[in-house]
Amino acid sequence: MSLEKLVQLGWYKAEPSSPKEIADLFSIVDRSKADSRVEGISDDLRFQAAYNGILTLANIALRASGFRVSLGQGHHQRVTESLEYTLTSQDATAREKWVRKIKSHSQKRNTTSYDLAGGVSPTELAQVTKDLTALREQVKSWLRDAHPELLHDDSHHT
Repeated sequence: MSLEKLVQLGWYKAEPSSPKEIADLFSIVDRSKADSRVEGISDDLRFQAAYNGILTLANIALRASGFRVSLGQGHHQRVTESLEYTLTSQDATAREKWVRKIKSHSQKRNTTSYDLAGGVSPTELAQVTKDLTALREQVKSWLRDAHPELLHDDSHHT
């Protein structure tokens, strides 16, 4: 399957991005990363901040590829699953591993948002934070190789 095929199914729609949009999305990632480091709030909220940064990185890859999720249910899931088609600097196995990791983080975020306070362990917080940093580097590298036209002076977005 391809993103183009998934557009035909109505999951995504073609829509070009811009350097400004990509920079603005990276500012969300940077805010999420900073928020995830605030020790004065719960590990649950720190986890949620890091997860939101990861989700935004998946959206950056989707937007840079010229697509966005169509309106409807499952927005986060479709953004996450789009990594299988966008982050082409990684092999298919690595992309599938990212999707599984993000879905696992999503389940934990849902639990801590809706079912149970205090459910994030220090290990889980460390893992989601590590994944945020690693995915940010991979998306940034992929953008430099695949879509350099979308990266303008990003000296403050490194």
